[in-house]
Formats: sequence, C-alpha cells, structure tokens
Amino acid sequence: MFLHAMPFSVIYSLNQRIKNNTPESIRLISMQTFTSMMNEILNPSTPKSTVSSIFKTLIHSLLHSPESHHSQILKLITDLSSHHPSLAQLALDSLQSMLPQLTDPPSQLTIEYLDALVNISERPVEVDDSLFTSICLAASFPVRLWMVRNSGCRVMVRPKLLYPVLMGMTKEPYPCVREESLEALVRLGECAVFEEVSLVKGCYERGVQLLSDNEDCVRISAVRVVALWGLMLASFNVDMKTYWSNEVFAMLCSVVRDMNMKVRVEVFNGLGKMEIVSKELLMQSLSKRVLVLDQSPTEQFVLLASNVAGALVHGVEDEFFEVRKSVCQSLRALTVLSVEFAHAALNLLMDVLNDYKVEVRFQALETMHHMAINHCLELQENYMHKFLDVLEDNSSEVRFSARKIVRLMKLRNHLLFKSTMDVLLKNLDSYPQDEADIFSVLSHLGRNHKQFVDLIANEIADEVTASFEGNREFNSARMAALLVLSISAPFLNADVGPIPPVIFSFAATFLSRICCAFSDVMNRDTLLEYLIQKSSSMVQPEVNISNGEGQNPLAKDDVQNVAGNEMIHSEITINNGEGQLPLSKYNVQNVALEMKPPNDVGQHKQPVHDSVVLTYINYILVKLPNIWPKVQSYSANEVLCSLRHWKEELTSLTFDSSAPADASAFALLYLKIIKLVVEVWDHLVRKTEVVSGTVELEDKLEKLDRRAKELMNRFVGFSAEEEISVLELILLTYTLRLCRAEICSRNFIFKRMTIIYLRTESFLKLRSDVASGFVAELGNLIRESSNGGASCSSLAFDNCLKLFSPKRLMIPEGIRHRRAELSIPNNCPDYPLPFAPGLTASIPCDITIHNISSNCRAWVRMCINDGFTQHVYLDLQSFEVSGEVRKISYAVPYYRTPEVDSFNLKVCIGLESLFENVTPVQAHGGPKCELVLLCEEKIVYLSRVL
Repeated sequence: MFLHAMPFSVIYSLNQRIKNNTPESIRLISMQTFTSMMNEILNPSTPKSTVSSIFKTLIHSLLHSPESHHSQILKLITDLSSHHPSLAQLALDSLQSMLPQLTDPPSQLTIEYLDALVNISERPVEVDDSLFTSICLAASFPVRLWMVRNSGCRVMVRPKLLYPVLMGMTKEPYPCVREESLEALVRLGECAVFEEVSLVKGCYERGVQLLSDNEDCVRISAVRVVALWGLMLASFNVDMKTYWSNEVFAMLCSVVRDMNMKVRVEVFNGLGKMEIVSKELLMQSLSKRVLVLDQSPTEQFVLLASNVAGALVHGVEDEFFEVRKSVCQSLRALTVLSVEFAHAALNLLMDVLNDYKVEVRFQALETMHHMAINHCLELQENYMHKFLDVLEDNSSEVRFSARKIVRLMKLRNHLLFKSTMDVLLKNLDSYPQDEADIFSVLSHLGRNHKQFVDLIANEIADEVTASFEGNREFNSARMAALLVLSISAPFLNADVGPIPPVIFSFAATFLSRICCAFSDVMNRDTLLEYLIQKSSSMVQPEVNISNGEGQNPLAKDDVQNVAGNEMIHSEITINNGEGQLPLSKYNVQNVALEMKPPNDVGQHKQPVHDSVVLTYINYILVKLPNIWPKVQSYSANEVLCSLRHWKEELTSLTFDSSAPADASAFALLYLKIIKLVVEVWDHLVRKTEVVSGTVELEDKLEKLDRRAKELMNRFVGFSAEEEISVLELILLTYTLRLCRAEICSRNFIFKRMTIIYLRTESFLKLRSDVASGFVAELGNLIRESSNGGASCSSLAFDNCLKLFSPKRLMIPEGIRHRRAELSIPNNCPDYPLPFAPGLTASIPCDITIHNISSNCRAWVRMCINDGFTQHVYLDLQSFEVSGEVRKISYAVPYYRTPEVDSFNLKVCIGLESLFENVTPVQAHGGPKCELVLLCEEKIVYLSRVL
C-alpha cells in the first residue's frame, strides 16, 4: 500500500503512536513500512505534502523509536534529502540538534548520525573540539576509525587540535587506525600551513619510524608522510633545503627493497616529487657500489650513500611491472635536476625499452620525451639503433610515443638521419594506419635537418620521378612520405637548395594526403600556394611554338610517337608578348591564362585560390599519358590505385568561383572514364569468361558508354584540339565494346562509332592535322567494312586498341559545365503531393540550368516503378536569364496517375544528345534523341485524395 494513498489522519495517527512509544508503533515501523516509505520517497510523482509528512514522521521516529530502528530511519532521511533537496537543510538542523544527546559516551549510533550528516551536507561538517576528542578517545575501535578516516575531508576539525590527536593515534595498536591516521596527516599537510618547524619535523620523524612497521598498509602510508612532510621540512629554510631534500631522498631510497610491491611503488612515486637533490646522490642511485668521488665527499654523502646505492637500478630490475613503471615516472622528474644525471639515466631507460610490458615501455618513452622537451636528452649513436627498433613496436601507444621524441631530435650526422628516415618509411609499410603521424614526424625531421635533406635531395627526386613516370613500382605511401620530407626542409629557410622544384609539383598531387603533416604551421590552402610557389622556379630548354597558333601545346603530338624519356623531358615555350618563356609540363601555373592573347589576360584573371586549383587540375591531367604503358603491361591495379588517389584529391577541392568548379567536374568525369577504360581493358586482355565476370564487364561497358556521352554533351568551350582528344576517348569506348565477339547490337554500336569518327576526321581536316595511329587504323576498318561493321572481326578491333594512347590534355579556361539543379518544394514522405487517379497531377519544380543555350532541347523526365516514362519539354526561352544561368518555377504535369493510394515518381532534367543521332528514341511526344541527364533524380511522393 502506498503511503500517499493513506488518509492524512492515518499519517497523523502514526505520528502520535510513535510519540507515545506504544508497542503498536514499534510494530508499524516494520520492514514493510520502511519499504513503502522508500517507494514514496523515490517516486517523483509523490505529492510534496506526502513527502513532508513522511519527513516529519521519520524525525519523530528518531526521538521516540528504539535505537535498533535508527539506522534504517537515518538511511531514509538521507535518501529523502537527496531526492528532495528542499528538505536537506531542515534534516541537517534536526540531526545536529539530536547529536549532543548521543555523545556521552560516543557510540556506533553517534557515528551513524555523523555519517548521515556528512552524506546530506554538500560541504564538510564541522564538529566542535569536545565531540572530536571524545570520539577519538572512545573505547570502541570502529568509532575511532570512522572519525580518523573522515577527519580532514568530510569532517572539519581545527588543525591545531587535529595534529596532536592524529600523532597520538599513529601509535594505535590497530594497524588500520595507524594507517588512517597517517593518511589523515597527509591530507592535513596538503591543506594546512604550519609555521612551527618542530611540528613538521615531528611528523616527518614519526613517518620515518613507521617505515619499519610490520603492516604493509602502514608502511605505504608512512612513505607518503615521509615524502610530503619531508619536502615541507626542506622548504622551511632555503639554506637547509638541499640538506633535508637529500635526507628525504635517502630515506625513501632505503625502502626500495621493501618486501611489499605497493610500498615500492609508493617509494618511487615519492622520489618523483623531489624538487632538489645533490648530483652525487643522484649518480649514486644509479650504481649499486658506493661511488668514489673525485672530490672529497661531504659528510652527508658518506652517511647516506649506502642507503641510496643502486636504488633506481633495483627499481628497473623489479619483478613487478608496476614498480618498473613507477621508476620511469620518477625519472621524469629527477632527470630535470641534473644534466649529467640525465645522460647517465638514459642508459637505464634504454634497457627499459626492452621490457615485455607495454605500460613500462610507454612510460620510459614518455620520460625520454619529457627529457627532450627540457633539453636534457642526448641519444648517442650507440643508443640510436635500439631506439629506432622501438619505432616498430607492436603497440601503437609505444610507436606514437617514440615518434614524439623523433619530432624533437637534433641528429648529429647524416647516417643517423638516413637510418631514422628508413625506419619511418618501413613503419609506413608495417603500420599503414599510422600514416598521418608518420607524415607529421617526417615533416618535423625535415625541418630540423635541412642540411641532411639537401644531401639526399637528388636521390629522393630520382626515386619519386621514376615512380611517377612508371619506370618503377609506384608505392603511393612511400612517395607521399618522401615528398613530405623534401618539401618540409625549406620551411624554416626559404632557400630550397638542391631540392628540385618538380618535387613540389609532385607533392601538390598528394595535397589531401599530406596536408595533415603541416597542420601545426599552415592550413591546406596555404600549403597548396606554398607548393605552387616553390615549383614555379623551374627553367627548361625551349621548343618554340609559333605565336598566335592558339593550340594546346601539351596535346600537340601523339604520345605514342614520343619515347618515354623524351616525353618526360620535352618542354614548350609560350610567347607572352615580351619574349619566349620556358614552361615545363610540370609547371602548369597560369597556363590557362597564358593561352589567351596578351591583352585578354587581365580580363580573365581569377582569384589566387582559383588559379592554384586550375593549375593543380591541369597538372593531374597531363600525367595521364605517363601511366598508359603500365595499362598495356598488365599493371592495371597499380594504375587504378593512382587514379583513385587523384580522384579523391579532386573531390576534396574547394573553389572561389564557377570556373575551377567546371574544370574540376570535367577532370573528375575524365578520370572516371579512364578508370573504367582501364578496368574493361584489363578484363578483355585477361579473357575472363565466367558468367559473373561477363555480367560485370557488361555493366562497366554500359557505364562507360553513359559517361562518354556525358563528357561530350555536358561540357562546352573546347578548342578543336581538346575536342579531338575527347572524341578519341569516345572512339575508344566504342572500340572496347566491339572487341567482344558476342556483343549484341554490333551494327548499332558501329554506326555510332562511325558518326564520331567522321566528326573527328572533320576536325583533323580543319586543322590540317595528321590522325593518330589509333584513329587512322580505325578509319581504315570503317572504310573497309561492310554490312554495318559485321564483317569486322573482334581481332581487328583488338589491333586498334594496341595503338591507342591518351592525349596529353589541359583544360581550357573557357570550359563550361552544363548542369541542372532541381528541387521539389514542400515534398517528403510525410507531406506528399495530392493526386486523383486518372486526372493530371501537378508537380511543382524549381529548375535552374547552367551554361545551356536556348537552342538546346531540354526535357523533364518522369519515371514510375512500372517502367512507364513521361517526358515534358522545357521551353528555355521562358526561363529567367542571368548570364549563363536560367531559372524557372514550373508546375510539370503528370498525366498517367495510377489507381493506387500512393506512388513515387523519379524526376530529373535531361538534354538531347544531338551529336550521335543514329536512331530516334521516341517518335511521338518526346525527345528525338537519347537524353543525357543533367542532375540526380529526385523522388516525388504523391498521395491519393479522392
């Protein structure tokens, strides 16, 4: 039965019975009654009046019920105060008023009242001197123990009274009372200020006496007292500080061989708190033999040396890892006290690096890192090999801690630098998950050792260049690491020295991957500008191009006609009106601007960030021909890895204007097509015939076909040279399809390829250019074929493929991306549009299209799940025009509403593909040619209203 369901008269009657101390009242305060009260107290919906009545009942019960019930009643009052803070102060006042009645003599009940008081109060409870003294002198051991355990933390007593009482209780026969007395002295020393040195010295000496106590728990607390009060004693007199510090240090060292592990741990924790120790004693702690000093030893050293001898050595040799870990922590503080000691202690720490416990190795490295921060870490050559082994530790914590030290290192010679670099590179292969941290370490290593980076700059440049050119295996992680090391060297010194500028250009292609290595000094955009600036100092031999030709110099010759090394080192010059300026294929900065006539450069200048982005995009594209030999040599996986990396880099770029955004969209689509080409090529070369492989190949061919159409239809502003490069790529996609002997609709694919070939041929004739070997051979096949290409074998198309190599392509500044933005306002699954079956539904659309002229044919395509598709023509003349952007809010009609309660439509914007009009898609009421989609499909939710 819940108490708040009782009539108030029942509660009142209960109070009266308790006051009268009747047998019936004792019966009522039963376990069941206590449980009911607890339920009401914990129930948040209990009325305040009921809670107040319960509180009064409990207070009355303390006055009139037997003492055997008080423990449970006090527990209820404590819980009630916790859940109903408004009654807490009233409870405190009530209990404090009852306390004096329970102190003559103090008993367990007194302690229970005090315990309830400290649990209810938010602050420590103050007790008067007489109550404290009477409890500490009580005959009951648990009563004394409670007061000692809580004094100085939960119970506040005057320090001048607390000190002598605690000192006396350290002589208690009960070990736990002695232990708690010592712990209370530690708390007292941390919060109180003593002006009398005799009091501090007395407490210190009492702690020293108890270091030899028979009980482990007492010795542990005694060590804490000696460490704390000993340092307090040393601080009283500046002239005696060293003397007393040495005394405390020696006293603690005398206990390092205690039989209890926890005592030994506490000893080394205490040693780690030392603020000053003489160098002689510190050095003695590292030697088990008493040292023979060069100078006459002090009297104190002679007395203390035997206690100190080998203390730290015993610690690191301890069988318990907790002790060894504590030694390393103490060395963290002690090594700062003396540089000579720090150098000697390093030998001890190097041995600890072989410890089988991760926690110990980690703490040793943290100590070494602290030493490095305080400029007292000096790793000699004989230590370096052991330290470098730690960089390959199985524990990630240990590796990260070791690398923190490498960040601060100042290595003395080139060999140590080279060894460190090699281990970090090996780390990269063993623990790829640590890549970001390793790059950061290499960055600091390069900044701190520019002179050593300069010595290996050419070696690094040769390796990186060979990998990028495809002359050796491409390990992207290793390349990125070498680039980080190289480009970090000039950070603190603007002079790049012997580091080739091409290194900075290579680094730009790894921007997203390596920017984390420099996050402490610059952000990503600043790093990109830094790389472009450093790469712009390259000077190369010149190959002249006539002024005014207006052609893309990086796509002038067919790559297959140029040998690998000649292609890598071939250069061009651009006439800017003031003379011939050399330009490497790696130095593509501002190429897009320089391709304009001199008087137009100022008009087309973009913000710095945009020009940097365009440079970066062009740099990626001009490298594509270099990877093609690997495709032909069956190294598709390596090429796909590079393409994936470049794609991720492009995806992560941000733009200040639409120009680089359009260029980036083109480059991304171009890379996707190349990636699909490589995958299909590899599939065809390996002749995979399993069903799953055939289905996968067909899917990739479909995707390749779709993206090739997008490349041709969704971008405008190409020059004839760039358009030829794009057309060749599209011809390649059709050739790959025709290489399959079992391909369906061969005639249809052949017709489409013929149209693209004729277009390519017309551009070549217009420019008086010679067709590449691939285009020429394909033209021969087309001219010699009959029956729509049916007479051409797959082998003939295979031979054409062997002649293909992608053009070196740079994006012209005038390129524009055709795209659309479609939104359906106020539509979601929770708020569908209304429709009536059989009647036309209105779909409100906000449409924005970019870079599409009014003579293009755009459509809204709407698809339903049953496969039916409806097209609605968009009259571009009716759009609001703002530059290259057209906008309209248009209610698109959907005629074929089904007899269902709800359905979804997939809506998107498409553009007719006019350049390869082979067969019409729809004869009536729809697009005449295949649509190229300009945006992602939007789902429209409709719900029946009739």
